[in-house]
Amino acid sequence: MSYPAPPPARTGIEVTTGFFPLAFLLFMCSPVVVINGHPIQHGWRTAFYDLQPGQYQICIFFSYLGMSQCGRADVALALQPGEWRRVNFYMWPWMFAPGSISVS
Repeated sequence: MSYPAPPPARTGIEVTTGFFPLAFLLFMCSPVVVINGHPIQHGWRTAFYDLQPGQYQICIFFSYLGMSQCGRADVALALQPGEWRRVNFYMWPWMFAPGSISVS
């Protein structure tokens, strides 16, 4: 009996953005994810971005009360073929601090 080949593994990053619950005004802001200089309107959600294997510089920020890159946080990561990584961004209630970013 012949079985179909498994689907090819996806290579990319899963980005999750969130914020401190009492900072509810951030619902009016939309985070931007910048991958190697290419901005993507992301919003406060989780999304997967298919990427080629290689080195990536990830930057996440949002506009807030005249600050164009409020909460900016950066991280570098490398992807191997068939590998995907989780990038988590969390914004604290103080707007002059950078957001917290982690990769797993």
